[in-house]
Amino acid sequence: MNRRAKWGVITALTLGLMVPFFWHDAQPDPIRRPEAGPAKTQGTNSARTAEVQRILAKKTAGNEHLVARDIARTAALCVRDCRIMLTDITNDLAHTHTAAEKRAMLQHHLQMHPQFVSMTLHSNSGEPVTVGRVLRQDLHKQAYKTTQNDDFYVSDLYTKKHAGDPKEKIAMTVGVPVVGDSKVTGSLSADVEMGYMNQIIALQDREMGTDTRLLGMDGKNEMLKKTESGPNGNIRIQQLSRKKAEAKVDGTAWKVHVTSVQNRGAKHAQVLQNELVVRFTRDLTDEEIKRFTRDISGTLLRKNSRHTYLFSFGVAPSEAISYFKRNGAVIAEQHVKLHPNTTGTKPAPAETHGAVEQPNDMFYGSNQWNLPLISADKAWQTTTGDPHVIIAVVDTGVDLNHPEFKGQLVAGRNMLTGTDRPQDDNGHGTHVAGVIAARTNNLEGIAGIDWAGKIMPVKAMDADGSGSVLDIADGIIWAADHGADVINLSLGEYAGSDYLHEAIRYAYDKGVVLIAAMGNDGISDPSYPAAYEEVIGVAANDENKETATFSNYGQHTSVSAPGVAIPSTYPNNRYAALSGTSMASPHVAGVAALIRSINKDLTPQDVRTILEETADDLGPTGPDEYYGYGQINVARAIKAAVESKGK
Repeated sequence: MNRRAKWGVITALTLGLMVPFFWHDAQPDPIRRPEAGPAKTQGTNSARTAEVQRILAKKTAGNEHLVARDIARTAALCVRDCRIMLTDITNDLAHTHTAAEKRAMLQHHLQMHPQFVSMTLHSNSGEPVTVGRVLRQDLHKQAYKTTQNDDFYVSDLYTKKHAGDPKEKIAMTVGVPVVGDSKVTGSLSADVEMGYMNQIIALQDREMGTDTRLLGMDGKNEMLKKTESGPNGNIRIQQLSRKKAEAKVDGTAWKVHVTSVQNRGAKHAQVLQNELVVRFTRDLTDEEIKRFTRDISGTLLRKNSRHTYLFSFGVAPSEAISYFKRNGAVIAEQHVKLHPNTTGTKPAPAETHGAVEQPNDMFYGSNQWNLPLISADKAWQTTTGDPHVIIAVVDTGVDLNHPEFKGQLVAGRNMLTGTDRPQDDNGHGTHVAGVIAARTNNLEGIAGIDWAGKIMPVKAMDADGSGSVLDIADGIIWAADHGADVINLSLGEYAGSDYLHEAIRYAYDKGVVLIAAMGNDGISDPSYPAAYEEVIGVAANDENKETATFSNYGQHTSVSAPGVAIPSTYPNNRYAALSGTSMASPHVAGVAALIRSINKDLTPQDVRTILEETADDLGPTGPDEYYGYGQINVARAIKAAVESKGK
């Protein structure tokens, strides 16, 4: 969002669905309600009650263990990724002979890997070759010494001197042995930017109500020290008895300490004073605008698409709303900002049908527990997607230069600037998009659910992870008008908006499958757009198929999907393990795209029915508020899609 007046906003940060946008006098549209499950005997009713009580008790728990694990896994992913990249570079260096050739090769890789600040090649028989700006020469020497024993080296975290960006003030140095003729002949070491961990920790703490510290080897080197709990901007924090958790970062001597510091539950609406969204059936004339602004003692702040205007006003809100409705407005809504207190040709058939190998992506077998859990590996024996199926991600944008999106993107849109460059400056959208369709079978990173489908990045939220309902609604419409088959919305708010719902209906009527995250506050309040009847609302589960402590629930839950410690792409060639219903929703979006790769004639309701009827029933028997119809089962969903072609 440009640095203009902040309107009612939706926020979506690294940890799933966040809040904020609008309030209006009319009641939100009725929400969807799951059909009743099978009739229960008194005994089964008692069992159901006990299960519900167990789930509700879980919802009151803190998120400290979850956050500790996420941060530890994210740091470990970075360390492992750097180790593998450096090892690959040593293989390339084996084909060089002179110091100049080696320097050129290192310079090439330094440009290819923006997380590296410098690289140094130490040889047992020659002078070191260095490219970039060395941060700690002593650590490169230590790396050389350690790798002589054919060991991998990782330093403690340290503070960078003269860092221009405060977010990039921390770094580490890593090193790998260089092997030739079956013996160690030197080392390759690199200084690595680690400041992005600051951003991830800050966003997780804001959303999950925690205070996180990443400790170095001695347990005292707090590189990411947080402020004590208490008032934090406009977020109201209530002190609890402190709940603490600790996790070790694999491959290092680092530890993560997390404390739960916030209460969870009710939201506190902050009205964005004197701002009104108004839509008409036609554009206003200059004379009408002058008259309206005079009558309400206000100004025109912005003219939006589809005959929509943002006005300031100097009269009572109810008076301004009534005034515009008397003068032909079909929508007149006052903005509020809510703060989470836990912070045209026919497509070709699918290209891949038949048995396929399991993905060879680096993190698939060791970290992506989420995909086998929903039987994605079995579904890939039938389809790995169709490049003509487009999944729009309306979010903070996507890192357009990430190697995992090479060949995976179609043209997108930046709704904030009105340009065709939806570059992610937050990280949330990049993570969401990777879950859906990261480049797969490329020997690096992660596997996406839909290998062949294309991501349409639509940037409607800014670097802070917040966005105007105007931009988000227009992003939905833009995506629908430009060929999206599925739209993922890992965002939301707790007050319905007619303007947003109108955009949802528009896309739905064009045949788009709409999927949205339920929210991360562990409460049953309906959140929008997930609660709109046209939208598939997705709750989050953990690796044990248990509802996540943070996941919202309610009668508008359609299905659930993995949403805890989900590894995916992150800006600047990185990867991160994050939790939230924002991570669960793209699992469903990816499966919806696979379903449409089999039968693109299926309506949005058909796709919903397949997802719900093939889900694994969890929790109380039958549809319930916590899991909806159950956790998605990709293999059964694809089987049902294949069977639908004969009907």
